[in-house]
Amino acid sequence: MRICLIIKTDRPIGNIIPVNYSYPFSAWIYRTIASGDHEFAEFLHDSGFRTGVKQYKLFCFSRLRFPEKGFKVEGDRLEILKGECRLEISFIAPAALENFVAGLFKGQRFQIGDKTSEAALRVESVQILPDPGFTGTMKFRCISPVLVSKERHDSRNAEYLSPSHPDFKKILFDNLINKYAAAVSFGFMRAGTESLSDSPAGGIKLLNTPKSHLITIKAGTPQQTKIKAYSFDFEISAPADLIRTGYIAGFGEKNSLGLGCVQATGN
Repeated sequence: MRICLIIKTDRPIGNIIPVNYSYPFSAWIYRTIASGDHEFAEFLHDSGFRTGVKQYKLFCFSRLRFPEKGFKVEGDRLEILKGECRLEISFIAPAALENFVAGLFKGQRFQIGDKTSEAALRVESVQILPDPGFTGTMKFRCISPVLVSKERHDSRNAEYLSPSHPDFKKILFDNLINKYAAAVSFGFMRAGTESLSDSPAGGIKLLNTPKSHLITIKAGTPQQTKIKAYSFDFEISAPADLIRTGYIAGFGEKNSLGLGCVQATGN
C-alpha cells in the first residue's frame, strides 16, 4: 500500500527543519503506527521481515515534496515557505490493515526538528494511492535517493556505490529478491510463478545522470553517521513481482530511513 499525506504547518512563519530530516520523519512514522497498533509497529521496528540472516523493514517514504518556490535551504536548515508539503509512505502490509494504517495518520499533529529549530505540522489529508500496473519492464524516478553498499575488506566502513559501479545492479537485484522472499515467507505477498533467481543483473538502464546525496543520520548525536545515496531515473526489466516489491518496499538499502522510494513514469 502507498499513502500520500498532505502536510501543513501550524504557524504562518518560522517553520524551519534540519536538511537531514529523514530520521525524525522515520521516528514519527513508527510512533504514529504504534499509537494504533503497537504490536505491528514493534514488529516493524524491532524485528521486521527476516530471510536468513537478513532483516528488512519493507517500508519506505519519499523526500518532502513542495509546491514551486515552497521552500528554501540555507546551510543545514530547510525553511517551509508556503505552509505545506507532500509525503508519500509505502508499506508492504496485509490488505486488511490498509484503511486502518491510513486512518492512523489522519489529523496527526507533530513536530519535526532539533535543538536549533523545528516546525509544528499537521496532516491535512490522507489518500491511499493506487498501484501502477506492474509489468516486466517499467520506468521509474527516484523520489528519495537509492542507497547500495558493499563491505570493504580493508575498512569497517561500507563502500557506497554509484549506479555506474559494476557491482551496483547485482547487489540491487539480490536485495530485491531477498525482500520479496521475506514478504512471501510472512504471507504478505503471494509467491509468483517466475524464476526470480534468473533475473539478469543487467536489467536496469539509467535514463539520466545520477545525482549524489550525502545524508547525515542521527545528526548531532554520538550515533551520527554519513551515508551516500543517489537519485536517478531508470528503466528496470525483471519479473513483475520483483518490480512490485521495489516499488512498495523501496529499492536499495535503509528504506525505512526514507531511501529508495520511486514513482512510475511509464512503461
